[in-house]
Amino acid sequence: MATDKAKLFAYVNPQLKAKIERLADIRLRSVSNLVESVMAEEVARAEQEGLLPIHPTESSK
Repeated sequence: MATDKAKLFAYVNPQLKAKIERLADIRLRSVSNLVESVMAEEVARAEQEGLLPIHPTESSK
């Protein structure tokens, strides 16, 4: 499937990977989609806490 999204590679503990895969299956999502949603939630939290600046141009992407 073609996508315009950027690739992100990460190394994780094998047990964590297995749990992420199970959770994705339970939620009927791909691992990529699950990880992206968790990362988006963390970025939003960091923005609300003032750890990251909120840029209006980034929210339109």
